[in-house]
Amino acid sequence: MRKSNSKRLTAEEMDEQRIQNVAYQYLCRLEEAKRWMEACLHEELPAPTELEEGLRNGVLLAKLGHRFAPEIVPLKRIYDLNQERYKGMGLQFRHTDNINHWRSSMAEIGLPTIFHPETTDVYDKKNMPRTVYCIHALSLYLFRLGLAPQIHDLCGKVKFTEEEINNMKRELDKYGIQMPAFSKIGGILANEISVDEAAVHAAVIAINEAVERGHVEVTAQALCNPSAMLTDLQELLMPVYQEMLRQARTQKAAVACTKRNGSEEKDIYEEYLTQNEIQENINKVNAIEQVDEALECGDCLALLAALQAPCLALRGLQKDHGLWYLEQLVSDREQKALDLGCVDPLEQEELQEGVCVANEEAQRHMTMQKAVSSINEALRRGDPRQTVRALMDPDAHLPDVYPFASALYQRELVPLQQQSPQGELQQEELFVAVEMLSAVALINQALEAGDVGAFFATIVSPAAGLADIEDSLLQRKAGRALLTWNELQGGLNSVNRTAQEEHSRTLVVAIGLINQALCHCDPQRTLAALLLPSSGLEQVAPLNARRYHDVLTRARKQKAEMSRDPGAELWLADIQEGVKRANQYTQRTLKSKAASFPSNPHYNSVLRGFLMNVTLAFLQLAAETDCNIWDKLQTYISRMYWYSGDNRSPWLRIKTDDGSFYYFHLNKLEGTWERPQGFVQSSVFLTHEEIQAVLSGVTAAHSREVQWKASEDLVVQLQARTRGFLLRQTLGARLHFLNTQLPAVTTIQSHWRRFKQQRAYRKRLEYLNQNWRAVVKIQASVKMWIARRKYLSRKRFFRRHVGAIIKIQAFFRANKAREEYRMLVHSANPPLSVVRKFAHLLEMGDNDIRQEGELLRIREEVVRTIRSNRQLETDLDIMDLKIGLLVRNRVTLQEVVSHCKKLTKKNKEQLSDMMALEKSKGLKALSKDKREKLEAYQHLFYLLQTQPMYLAQLIFLMPQNKTTGFMETVIFTLFNYGSDCREAYLLLQLFTTALRHEIKWKVDQPQEVVTGNPTVIKMLVSFYRHARGQNALKEILGPAVREVLQDRTLSIRTDPCEIYKSWINQTETQTGHKSSLPYEVSAEQALAHPEVQRRLDISIVNIKSLTDRVLNAITGNLYKLPYGMRYTAKVLRDSLRAKFPQASEDELYKIVGNLVYYRYMNPAVVAPDGFDVVDFSAGSSLLPEQRRILGSIARILQHAAAHKHFHGDSAHLRALNDYITLTHSKFRKFLHAACDVPEPEERFNIHEYSEVVILNKPVIYISISELLNTHKLLLEHQASLCPDQSDALLLLLRDLGKVPSIQALVGEGAGNPAEPQTESALAQYSKMEVSLTLTSRFDVFSGSGDDPDARGILLSTKQLIIDVIRAQPGNTLSDVLRASSSQDQEVQHGWMMHRRAQRDARTPEKMKRNQSIVADGNLSLEEKKRKIQRSLRRLESLGVLTPPDSETQILQLIAKDISHQRLYRQRRQAELVKLRQTLSSLHCKSSFHSEQVDFYSQYITTCLENLTVSGKKAAESKGKKSKQPTLTYTAARLHEKGVLLEIEDLPVTQFKNVIFDIVPCEEGGTFQVKARFMGVDMEKFPLKYQDLLQLQYEGVAVMKMFDKAKVNVNLLIFLLNKKFFKK
Repeated sequence: MRKSNSKRLTAEEMDEQRIQNVAYQYLCRLEEAKRWMEACLHEELPAPTELEEGLRNGVLLAKLGHRFAPEIVPLKRIYDLNQERYKGMGLQFRHTDNINHWRSSMAEIGLPTIFHPETTDVYDKKNMPRTVYCIHALSLYLFRLGLAPQIHDLCGKVKFTEEEINNMKRELDKYGIQMPAFSKIGGILANEISVDEAAVHAAVIAINEAVERGHVEVTAQALCNPSAMLTDLQELLMPVYQEMLRQARTQKAAVACTKRNGSEEKDIYEEYLTQNEIQENINKVNAIEQVDEALECGDCLALLAALQAPCLALRGLQKDHGLWYLEQLVSDREQKALDLGCVDPLEQEELQEGVCVANEEAQRHMTMQKAVSSINEALRRGDPRQTVRALMDPDAHLPDVYPFASALYQRELVPLQQQSPQGELQQEELFVAVEMLSAVALINQALEAGDVGAFFATIVSPAAGLADIEDSLLQRKAGRALLTWNELQGGLNSVNRTAQEEHSRTLVVAIGLINQALCHCDPQRTLAALLLPSSGLEQVAPLNARRYHDVLTRARKQKAEMSRDPGAELWLADIQEGVKRANQYTQRTLKSKAASFPSNPHYNSVLRGFLMNVTLAFLQLAAETDCNIWDKLQTYISRMYWYSGDNRSPWLRIKTDDGSFYYFHLNKLEGTWERPQGFVQSSVFLTHEEIQAVLSGVTAAHSREVQWKASEDLVVQLQARTRGFLLRQTLGARLHFLNTQLPAVTTIQSHWRRFKQQRAYRKRLEYLNQNWRAVVKIQASVKMWIARRKYLSRKRFFRRHVGAIIKIQAFFRANKAREEYRMLVHSANPPLSVVRKFAHLLEMGDNDIRQEGELLRIREEVVRTIRSNRQLETDLDIMDLKIGLLVRNRVTLQEVVSHCKKLTKKNKEQLSDMMALEKSKGLKALSKDKREKLEAYQHLFYLLQTQPMYLAQLIFLMPQNKTTGFMETVIFTLFNYGSDCREAYLLLQLFTTALRHEIKWKVDQPQEVVTGNPTVIKMLVSFYRHARGQNALKEILGPAVREVLQDRTLSIRTDPCEIYKSWINQTETQTGHKSSLPYEVSAEQALAHPEVQRRLDISIVNIKSLTDRVLNAITGNLYKLPYGMRYTAKVLRDSLRAKFPQASEDELYKIVGNLVYYRYMNPAVVAPDGFDVVDFSAGSSLLPEQRRILGSIARILQHAAAHKHFHGDSAHLRALNDYITLTHSKFRKFLHAACDVPEPEERFNIHEYSEVVILNKPVIYISISELLNTHKLLLEHQASLCPDQSDALLLLLRDLGKVPSIQALVGEGAGNPAEPQTESALAQYSKMEVSLTLTSRFDVFSGSGDDPDARGILLSTKQLIIDVIRAQPGNTLSDVLRASSSQDQEVQHGWMMHRRAQRDARTPEKMKRNQSIVADGNLSLEEKKRKIQRSLRRLESLGVLTPPDSETQILQLIAKDISHQRLYRQRRQAELVKLRQTLSSLHCKSSFHSEQVDFYSQYITTCLENLTVSGKKAAESKGKKSKQPTLTYTAARLHEKGVLLEIEDLPVTQFKNVIFDIVPCEEGGTFQVKARFMGVDMEKFPLKYQDLLQLQYEGVAVMKMFDKAKVNVNLLIFLLNKKFFKK
């Protein structure tokens, strides 16, 4: 229980605490200055406790001056720049130069000198706080100039040790100076700035105020002010500037509100934007607009230039990725236009995301191109293994590649590469080729493995590209009646394995024989070894024996040299390679010597063929020159005959490059490496040079012939000129003759032309008549050509202006889409065509599926963690109970021991009663029934706290005279007076719930809220005026009321009679004569005097001025109004609007004004001394004149809030009616803004998981009388509060039962019940407080109460309608349902369902659609339309839809789903954020509980071990082992002590033959009881000390052992304590 009188701090302790706070705040200022200087200087500074000493040499300060004034403080002027002298010799006088340089730099930039410290303040450390104060002022000044970052407020965010704080406190005591006011730096700077800076300051303030008002024109005028020095302003972007600056200012104000300490004065630039910030926002808007224009024009270079704007601060920009940026950002812009329904520029975050995505796409493309280039390079190199490695590179994005088919890939891809026009294979070509080659490799693998199934599966694979495969033939081949393929394959495999093993053995022998033959240098022996069948060598020619031997011998020597092993032998691969090289070299030599033919006419054709295909380095010759070459060769050979003759030898010896000789037979065209017997060199063999000479001569002759042919045009031209001259002579003579006979020639020509023309015309006409069909076709073709030419011209025009065309089309499409979407959202009955167009938005994309999956996963993890935490809490409660039982048992044991030292037959009943815990009285006693009673009360008050409806109803069920007392004593105690966010939220929920209940059931007219005295409003105003809102009233009204009270010259009188009497009294006082005017007059007579009217007018002017002050204080401090009061005003307005829809807005806001002003603020205005709005000294109070002035102000404000004009008796104040109307409009705006508040869940950050993430359970302190009264009231009104028998409150009240007495809850005096309880004792006990740790008995999560059947039918019906209208056209839903679907529509519908099935296949299992909806997707269009009609009738019967407009209503529901899709995504994103935060909090709570469980377990173990520690110490003192002795008793002895009650089936006379041994185990608190009967071991029983305490806690007095013996639990505990646990 809580103590009623808490200890208060003394004055000395409070002063000490204040000094420590000052030291802590100064350390925070040092840390702020340190971090700001580190950000400016880019170097690490000493710790804040050492910073003052580090500043004394001025080096850091001079570097800071160089940072913002390098021309004043160059680096070379800084003394001891590296601080080497300072570290070696300490502080020197020249270090003062550094400090003076710093002061000069501050004077240069214009920092007011009021902030400058003296040189001695720094050097001699006389006033270091002033130095730190100057650094703070400098940071704010530079920040406003845009020259340095902003300094951050770290007060309360950094921690210092107690020693550091005490050291700083001692240092500050040495200074003996007053700490500077760091919070007033901004105000001092504003007062000290120069004229130019003042103009900039005023312009910036004007811009901020214009932005706050929200008028674009005013903002534009303020921005264009030259004094603001803003650049790059664009008139068309003024609305965008307004919105961007408003958002920036709101964000800055919110940050300042969270950081500001309530006791400090704020700087105006904490909430207002600086000139630099305004310019940055303008630059950002301009940059975003430039990006949007570049995207609209599709200009890649312009886009890249716009993205590089510094104000956007985009990361990862690369110049080479411009095309990818353009493509990605255009796509994002179009997607945003579709989502929003209008074209808006992309924001900075969206641009950054688009740049990152484009960079990833570009990087992926480049890596893919690099991988493709590697593949092409590997193909050129011709290494299959390297090619396969390149193909398997995942960056190439190719299908699966199989390394065993590397030769296949190399062989097939090289021709494709060579056939490619670029000589390079592209990724698409590689993808198709590799896919087909992989399928072919699998087919080959299946054939080699003999797997028929795999062969069939691979051969019909689409990737193989094979066609015309009949499945029936495959089945027929696989099902023949003869031996199955498996049987044949099994036999073949067995034979193959045997042959392979035999072949391996013989192959090793053959390789050994070959190496032996090479060692003996015998070519024939080598040939014989190579020809062995077991060697597996092919194409071994006997004629090449010598060559084989030489090549293999050379290879063997080379291998020995490389391996440095003289005995190295050739392997099979080496031998095969040597044979292959020898054969190839032999073939090349044979072909190259075929030119050595003798001069034989029969060889002419052979020579021609050879010359066309010769592999020597001869010139390429044409076929027509072969004869010339042959003639030259014949002539050359004849000359050789003449000189040396022909020896007729057919052999020719040729020396190869490696020095070997090859012998070629000219007649057989064969050769050998062995020297033939009787070899003679042929004498007519032509050498290479001789053949080359013949070829060169023929080529020269041929070149001359070609040269003549190349000059053929010149020759022809010469001949033509000659013929032309001769022809001109002939024509001249003919022309002279015709000129002499000109008339006759003309007549003959005219007749001939006429004849020819007529004949041609008739023939043409006849021809056209005969071919009229062709004529028609020609005319049609011409007309078509003309039309096509016009079309192509128009097309070229369009292509030249494609940019303008795209803009026009995009404009029209956007307008059309915008209008249709507006119709979808705002139209009451959207057309079916509009719904059909936007129905695709309901389909879930990959991102939606991913987010839904993550939402389900996190939600499941949250639920699992909550359940785990509950289990941990249960374990903690059990451990807490065990600890309590151990402690309580120890206390009880001490009491028992103090009374009875020994357990005997006489005192066993007394000891049993004393050990029984159930005798302990009190609500928190460690007994089961008391524990259950305590938990029941904790559950009850938790339910009352979290379910406000019960208390809200109880308030109105109680009598009116008890309501206030009940609220003050119980309800405010239950909610701890809203001390934290949770209690404040729950208390506000109670107020608003009760207010809604009262308006719903108690209010019949809206004015009853004003004229009556609603209970909830009275309690609400009282709470927020005295508890939570008293400080708010002081902050809102205090300054204005204080100004009114300080003006002692004011005298406001609005009563004409009082003004008249005051005038008479003043006149008589001044003149000393009695006035002739009557003293008692009426108001009309008084107003007849001009002086009275003049004084009344002055009072009206004064009261207007004073009222404006108070009104401005109220309306200007809206954010200081308590949130609970504002939200209650909102609830009051909405509740009245819902119940009285006919009430006007003006009437509703009058009622809200009555709550906010009249009930809450007006009493504080009239009597500020009664609400601590203004501080008064002891013994002072308000003067009557001051009360009259405040009353007049309150009266005017009251009339203005209610919009009540002066009439009747107050007709003389009708001049204020216009002012009242104007003031009422201001009040109306103020009240409208006051009601514009977020919901409590958002304000207090409360959600459905808040209760399960709080680390410490809520605790309330309530007196016994309050607890009993609450219980009694709930029982009295349970019928009204719990009409449902399953109500949670009713279940808890049944658990509690009747109201207990005070004695039952307190437990005091229970030891002597005969003692009478006096009234004073009961009253004292009833005031005793008890702490209740509130917990919930019921599950936090509850299911939905909606009808799942109707909801499921509605969902499936909407899905069916969407499927139908997307596949089938129609103007209305009824037309679509009645019309029959075509085959094309069925195909389109099937395609859409197939795509949905593919998307559902990628959806996680828990997110898949309902099985009924999935089944509906398999229906045809006609079946779906029939099911839609049945579902509509079913929904009409369920009342979901109302006939006959059910079709229109279902379309409205679908349109609402489409328009809310974006809102749903936003809510889902917010839900994800909330769940992640909840999960993090739950993990913290889990770790906390786990630590508590471990600690409790260790504590219990330690307690149990400490119980036996004394016995162990006694044993150790005697030098024995620490093992405790075994306790042995006979059953008769235990029966005599009362521990053993009976043993079934054993008489008491036999108890002496039963012996019980109680043996302590190694684990503390654990025993083993052994039973022996007549010396024979019978059974063993494990006994745990904690189990006995649990039985005692549950009130079990007797327990069974061995299922036969009954023992007294209390006496057994006493026996164990006495024998094993005694101290």
